Amino acid sequence: MFPRKLREGLWPRLLVSHIALATIPVLIVGLLLLATARRSIEDTVADGNLEVARRASNEIRLYIEQARRVIDQAADNMDMIDATDAVYQKLIDNLVIRQDFLSELSVLDLAGREKLTTRLEGPLRARPDLELPEDGDPTVSPVFISDDGLPAVTISVPVRRLGEHSGYLAARVNLKDMWDLVDNIKLGEGQREGFGNAYVASGNGRLIAHPERDRVYRQDDLSGSPVGTALSERQSGALVYTGPAGEMAAAFATVEPLGWKVVIEQPAASAFARSRDMILGISVLMAISAAVASLIGILVVRKIVRPIYELVRGAQLFAQGRLTHTIETPGHGELTALAREFNQMARELMEKERRLKQAERLATLSKFATILSHEIRNPLNSMIINLRILKRDMENQNGDQQNRGGHYEKVISEIWRIDSLVENFLNYARPPELAPYPHDINVILDEVIAIHQGTAQERGVRIITRFRDGELMVSVDINQIKQVFLNIMLNAFDAMEHGGTLTISTERAPPRNSSDLTLEAVGEVPHVIIKFEDTGRGIDPDRLDRIFEVYYTSKSTGTGLGLPIAQQIAEKHGGGISVESTPGEGTAFTLALPALGADAAGPSTGQPSETTGTEQPGQRD
Repeated sequence: MFPRKLREGLWPRLLVSHIALATIPVLIVGLLLLATARRSIEDTVADGNLEVARRASNEIRLYIEQARRVIDQAADNMDMIDATDAVYQKLIDNLVIRQDFLSELSVLDLAGREKLTTRLEGPLRARPDLELPEDGDPTVSPVFISDDGLPAVTISVPVRRLGEHSGYLAARVNLKDMWDLVDNIKLGEGQREGFGNAYVASGNGRLIAHPERDRVYRQDDLSGSPVGTALSERQSGALVYTGPAGEMAAAFATVEPLGWKVVIEQPAASAFARSRDMILGISVLMAISAAVASLIGILVVRKIVRPIYELVRGAQLFAQGRLTHTIETPGHGELTALAREFNQMARELMEKERRLKQAERLATLSKFATILSHEIRNPLNSMIINLRILKRDMENQNGDQQNRGGHYEKVISEIWRIDSLVENFLNYARPPELAPYPHDINVILDEVIAIHQGTAQERGVRIITRFRDGELMVSVDINQIKQVFLNIMLNAFDAMEHGGTLTISTERAPPRNSSDLTLEAVGEVPHVIIKFEDTGRGIDPDRLDRIFEVYYTSKSTGTGLGLPIAQQIAEKHGGGISVESTPGEGTAFTLALPALGADAAGPSTGQPSETTGTEQPGQRD
């Protein structure tokens, strides 16, 4: 599922473990806190709504009890005085006038017929609709809507005269105050329409008070709803249910002893808004905590892994021979001590390498001296022979003047030959300093090819160029880099004795995309690649590894310094030369030089062009 390097690398494994150790406890605690906070807030909201319902039910109970006490007192007064019906009529009229909650008072005989009433219109009538008290306790009728459009109940109490049960006193009590109480219940700050409802239902589930009056007039039945089921099963409590309006939260309490239920109901989203806000806040806090923990984990892991990576990088660079690299691991721990040991080892190896190079240099100079003495001896012998002949001709008065000039030219030629050998030797042993400037490599190649036009034409060589479109800028010493191109092209011409094709191409190579700690310089930055491909005889595999050795050559007229000097110049520019060859098919030399800036040109799409060039002096391998 994951790349092997990602699964086995020290950095990702430590990073994952540290982030897991830092964030998992935060997430666990956050989830527990979320669950606890949600449950706590929901319980608090439910308890608060239940307390509101209980207070409202208590107010309704006190309201009914107050009405009963007033009616009981009126019945007691009728028992204590022996008066005519006119006096009793005046008594009940005054009571209705003084008490706002009384709409009507009637005195009934034992058969339930009206004897007296405060009703102004209509005759006295029987009241079969009333449930008259049998054991002396007052009775309360079901809630009904009176003629004035208000809910009301009828409270009936027994009337005694001189200790004997003589009839009943029936009082109609309006419940307008109960409606006002329901309307005035606030379900939270910022209450708005649709935030929730408080209402009262009878014992059988019928609405008797609700902010929506039409529902009361219709006497909506709640018995089939989740709320109605809960009202019938419990005296008080709280529940969350899903209704036509969505998820709702309700709390209810019973009005004792009437059995009415006061219900506080509101949308769950509004009721638990604080819970939602707290969950959001805790979630944000969890995310921030996890991010901070992850950042701390990254910093800690980086602090741990960076010295280890530096040690690994240093060890790999040391293995490649880059002993001047210094491993920097600040601190006083074990890794710092190990880094110091690595650096000390590198210094010792560098000192040994210096001594070894010095010995190799002496050996190389000895070899150069041997080769140079051998190379110089032949022209010196030729010079001595020609000088002796020249001396003899000069002593002979009759000598041929023309022969004297020929011997003189031979001596001069051998002197220039010795000078060329010495110059090549010095160029390799002590190469000149670079004077780099920005140049377009395509322009330089065009100049070199133009110079070789004549030579290419004479030898039957066709030069094809495939240059990348746009500029390919490099920082080079133009004279020295031209010498590299010259040496490679002369070798290609020599390899194609019977003519052939030399293809020269350029391209831009991007940095190598690799996670290796020890990238070579040729892969760290963009490079310009110049390739010379010939169709000559090729190079034998056993000779291919030796072509860059000093004074190694397979040509009778070669010096063995052309390719070594070209390689030396390329490396001084920060690049390199590589070669591939197939005997009988041809050879390809590839030169890589660091590029300057970003090249916006795309790949070459132009047709190959054919040019030829002439030769300029240079070293041949």
